[in-house]
Amino acid sequence: MNDKLYLSLISMFTMSILILVQIISLNSSKRDIFLGVRIPQNERNSDELKKLGKRYIVSNLFIGIPVAIIFSVLVYNSIHVWLFVVLLFTFIFINFLVYYRYNRIVLKLKSEKGWLKTKKQFVVIDTNFTKENYSKIMPSTWWFSISFLIIAACIIINIIQYPKLPYKFPTHWGFNGEPDGYSIKSYSSIFSMPVVQLFMLVVMFFSYKTIGWSKREINPKNPEESKIRSIKFKRIWGIYLIIINYVMQILLVIGDLQTMQIINPNMKFTLFFILIVFFGVTAGSVVLSIKVGQGGSKLKINKESKIYDVDIRDDDKFWKLGNTIYYNKDDPSVFVEKRFGIGWTVNAATTLGTIFYIFIIVILICSLIPLFFIR
Repeated sequence: MNDKLYLSLISMFTMSILILVQIISLNSSKRDIFLGVRIPQNERNSDELKKLGKRYIVSNLFIGIPVAIIFSVLVYNSIHVWLFVVLLFTFIFINFLVYYRYNRIVLKLKSEKGWLKTKKQFVVIDTNFTKENYSKIMPSTWWFSISFLIIAACIIINIIQYPKLPYKFPTHWGFNGEPDGYSIKSYSSIFSMPVVQLFMLVVMFFSYKTIGWSKREINPKNPEESKIRSIKFKRIWGIYLIIINYVMQILLVIGDLQTMQIINPNMKFTLFFILIVFFGVTAGSVVLSIKVGQGGSKLKINKESKIYDVDIRDDDKFWKLGNTIYYNKDDPSVFVEKRFGIGWTVNAATTLGTIFYIFIIVILICSLIPLFFIR
């Protein structure tokens, strides 16, 4: 398999996953959220919203699949890596436009129907959240400590192997197994992979802590059940992130051992392993999204609790750009659950939230610039 075909297949697979995630997100949201818009929970199964949901799915397939095919063909016929990146971001933007159009339709329907204007609305705060033992909600952070031992082992192995390395040694191999990238022998070069491992560990650990730090949104209609769902939701995704962390560490260890010439590079095996990891992580995320739902909305709770005839506060005014960016100066929470899809986002109105967005933009720009010089 040549580089062009491989990149083209990766392009098609990635865009297909983006289409699938956008479709799945429609029904993985909480019952009082439809396409990012807060609605009365009893309206979720109305004929109007069901028809709108079907139109949304068809639009994603009708627009997304042809565009993904065209973009993948363009990637195959190009020798520039930057085109792959540009087309991928263009595809994400097109996906967003499809979502944004239907988000506006739901907002208009909500306004016409007068939803959430007449019913009692409440904000429920779980005051026991900070009093609860963190370990009862999230798995122990000690699970991440094993990664430090793995990184330390790689550093020791690299130092021992250093005298055996030639002055100029390969650090990257093509699909034919021949080296196509080299580094000059130095301590900085042999520590590059452990640094990547450490960076990945920090990213995964921060993502894990974000889950625990995020605001727990309680539904006033059924507060007890909502609390249980939230705790299980956080715990399940915390465990999943720990698993992903170790899978990524194993992948990086293999790369390090190949670079240090301890094991012979086998690109067919490496490529197969990378694809398996990529597919496994993606499939796991999709399955969890379907089975768990945002905030644990899909989880079965075997506990009877009182249901109140109220609705959660209509907070659409705090969500900007198609209900994708949360901006609430009166909310001290930095991390909150997304309105559309699975996961968490930041409160852009907080100082940390603003810093987070700036940091992401800077990292993105710094990562993309070198790609424009690669063929």
